[in-house]
Amino acid sequence: MADKLDELDLKIILQLHRDGRASLTELANKIGTPRQTVTNRLKQLMDRELVLIRGGLDIKKLGYKIGDVGLEIRGEETRREIEKYLKGCPRILDIFRVPGKANFHIRIWGEEDSTINSTIESFGDVPNVEIIYTHYLGTPVHGNIIIAIDPKDQIEAPCGMVCENCNRYHNALCAGCPVTKYYKNPLLVENETSLWITE
Repeated sequence: MADKLDELDLKIILQLHRDGRASLTELANKIGTPRQTVTNRLKQLMDRELVLIRGGLDIKKLGYKIGDVGLEIRGEETRREIEKYLKGCPRILDIFRVPGKANFHIRIWGEEDSTINSTIESFGDVPNVEIIYTHYLGTPVHGNIIIAIDPKDQIEAPCGMVCENCNRYHNALCAGCPVTKYYKNPLLVENETSLWITE
């Protein structure tokens, strides 16, 4: 059963939902409760992991794409390993264990259709995993789905792949893993540093 919330909890959550950047003083003023009370209550909510406050990029605003994939993962040990692998993939939005032949349902994102397809194909390369269904959803028309893009200098993706060794990456069918140095980030402005060069 989910943790219980009281009226003050709900007021704090509603205000944060409206504006996640609101200061504690602004929250206290809007709710009509002392700042220290709001501070303590928000800390409790966050310690209980009932409230998430985070920034990120909005998939809808960027025009990025989403797809659903149903996977059949065979064997309990394989399921544990694949679940860990899936949780580490920066292209996966969420994972559900579901009944039926497809015992895992995942939502993925990509900058373009080709990256969505490439990501789906990569799941089929994993032993003891079969792709049961795919649903292309496109760009959301309502709702804010947040992603984080945090390119690093690492060579190997969390799944163990190296983009440089991938045919899909070399054939421009995938932008690469967003947490590796190979990621072709379409949001970066090229040669921006040249604006700062002085003679």
